[in-house]
Amino acid sequence: MRRRFGSWARPIAGLLALTLALAIAGPASAAEPASKVTRPQTLTASAKASVAALPMAAAQAQTKAQASPAATTSTSKGFFGTGAGKAALVLMAAGTGFMVYSAFHDNNPVHSQFR
Repeated sequence: MRRRFGSWARPIAGLLALTLALAIAGPASAAEPASKVTRPQTLTASAKASVAALPMAAAQAQTKAQASPAATTSTSKGFFGTGAGKAALVLMAAGTGFMVYSAFHDNNPVHSQFR
């Protein structure tokens, strides 16, 4: 007995070919033309530029500069130096320890009627 798949296979194959063509040609045609390459702006410079564009930022910067001109260095701690970072490290270590313990101590026999 021979089965015929022609009734539904051709439309699905056509739809699959159309989808593949659109997946390949779509992003290439939707891409913007290459613009003039500019020097990449750092995150710090971008943040300073966006803060400087705010109307209140100029007045606050002037009063801050007058109040403490020598306080330009910042003592920034990383995430794992803060309390939340330390708590995250403790939780990760506890989770890893529990995983290792349960992997080696999970040797209970399986009571299955199909085994």
